[in-house]
Formats: sequence, C-alpha cells, structure tokens
Amino acid sequence: MENTKNQHRKMTTDVIIEKTIFASVMDNGFWHRWMVHGIDDDFILNSKSKMITLNGWIEALSNRALEHLNLATRLRESSDLRTAEFHYRKAGIYYNLVQWVFPEPSGSRTKWYKLCMEQFRLADSISEDKISHYTLTIRDKNYGGRVRVPKGKLSGVVILVIPTDSTKEEFYLYEQDFAREGFAVISFDGAGQGETLLIHGHKADIESWDQFTKGIIDFASANFPGLPINLFGTSSGGCWAIEASRSSLVSKTAVVSPPPKFVSNIRLPDYFRERMSNMLVDFDKGCLPVFDNVEEIGNILMFHGGKDLFVNEAELIELYKRFAPEKRFITYEEEGHCCNFKLREIRLRASEWFRGEDINGV
Repeated sequence: MENTKNQHRKMTTDVIIEKTIFASVMDNGFWHRWMVHGIDDDFILNSKSKMITLNGWIEALSNRALEHLNLATRLRESSDLRTAEFHYRKAGIYYNLVQWVFPEPSGSRTKWYKLCMEQFRLADSISEDKISHYTLTIRDKNYGGRVRVPKGKLSGVVILVIPTDSTKEEFYLYEQDFAREGFAVISFDGAGQGETLLIHGHKADIESWDQFTKGIIDFASANFPGLPINLFGTSSGGCWAIEASRSSLVSKTAVVSPPPKFVSNIRLPDYFRERMSNMLVDFDKGCLPVFDNVEEIGNILMFHGGKDLFVNEAELIELYKRFAPEKRFITYEEEGHCCNFKLREIRLRASEWFRGEDINGV
C-alpha cells in the first residue's frame, strides 16, 4: 500500500474538518451537489443548522442513515424488495457524506466508507438487475468497482468516469438511469477515490489515471464483446473520459463541465488544498490530462453550465472546437458547475446520443 500520509500539512486535521464543515454549511452550492445525488431536501432544511460541528455532522447523517437502514430491513422482511433496495441505497449515501468530511484517507473515513459500501451491497443483493463487484489490478494497483447489467437486450455499455473527491457510490443514480435505458454500467473508483483510495491506498496522478482508464476500457471490451462502449464523465471525470475516448474501442463520449486545464496556482481555500493533497500524489502536478493532439478525438457530446464559476467558458469552447466531428456542445444557461439540476435530463440525452438518436429533443 502506498504511503498516504500528507508530508506537507500546514494545518491540523481538526482545523481542516472545522473549515470544511463551516464552508459546506454556509454554501448552498455544496448542498446542491448532494441533493441531486440522493440527500433528501427535508433533511438538509431541518438538519443543516445542527451540522456545524463534527459530532453534529456525524450524528445527523448517521441517524438518518440508520432510519433508512431500519426501514429497508423491515421492507425486506415483508418482501417489498424494490422499496427495500431504494432505502438501502439511501442509507449508503448518508454514510458516504459522513466519510466525505474526513480529510485523511484512513481511520474514521475508512470506517464510515465501509458502512456505505455495506448498504450498497445489501441493495445490490436484492436488485432486479445483476450487480457484480470486482477488484481489478492494473499495473500493480487494485481498483474497486461494480458492474450493473439490466434485464433484456442491451443497447451498449456505459463506463462512468467519476470526478475527484467523489465515490462510485455517490453516482448510483447515474448507474440506475443508464441501466434503465438499457445499458450495462461499469463504475470503478479511480486512484484517489473511494474504495481504491480508502481500501487499497492508491493516490492519484496522471500516470495512474491514464493506465486506469485504458484498463477499464479493456475490461469492458473483454466482458461485453460486440457491444459499443461509451464513456460518461463529469468535471475532472469528464476530462479523463475525453482523454480515454482516444481508444479505438470507444464508440461515443458524453461529458459535463470538464476543466480544460489543470491550474495548480488557482486561488483555492487552504483547507480544500489540504483535502486534495490527501487524494493526489503531488498537488502541484494534479491528475488531469494535458489534451495534446485532441484533433484526433471525435464523437463528443459536451454539456456546460452558463453560470459555471470553475470552468473557463472561452477555454472550454476553444477545446471543443479542436475536436473532430461528430460533436455537440449544449449550454444550460442557468446552471453552474456540473449542471446539477439538469443532470437527469443530461443522462437521458446522453443515452439518446449513445444509441444514435436525435438529442435535440428530450
């Protein structure tokens, strides 16, 4: 296991957590992310003011998780498996938000993440879809992931490319939507994320992400021969989806809010830089691709939020113009980074794009 201790820490873990919680509770944009990934609106409204300390954060979220878990258990005993599955995943996403607050990839963070994984595996065990779990070894690194195969004829494969500071479990609604659209869905934690960071101990750099995306595409090709392989990524995951689409095995790619370049001197809050340093091998080098020779990349569908404060729109459009046909660029003028409140619509439009349908309508 790699050494995950941050050698350049300028503040204590307690201070990082305190600043993380303060910024999160005060920032409505933070809650937007979690609302569209499964945290209930009423919980945020009623509990946000109680989550201003670490103990309050843990207590509020874990109590809500336990409510969903207990309900899921009762529903399973009464054979209402579909609703039980829903509540197991809800329990998991609350545990996932507990683990998120801890900056160190060990100890408490790992404990809460394991609870998150347990709930998702309980849900998987009673799902109508076939859901399998894998540990894939690529260049001596172990990557944890899951594959969801819906019933019926498959339209293709969708590989979810997860952004930095997220886990594959957080993206369960993406997995669910693409499966409902008839796609087998492959979702692995890359280096610096979820299971791959917290269980296997691998931090992120450019080389590991390049090897990881190539390995996952090879895995998809081997397990679903003859089916078109599509990529879907948001934010930094969108960057790696674009880069990975160079593979001749990839059919089409859809991305949301990909940063056109990594800027190490961007004015990030000090606590956030410290959090990121726990996920990256070298913060100053980052883990985003350089985007050389992108003229050879095509079949790209790109979504952008007109109010995105993290992605430079002019640079994004310049990158898009360099892509080969066929390509589409769609802007949601009222959306911010990752187009949070249009994500379900985006997943449906991406599904149409992957199937070769007209995406001008929804």
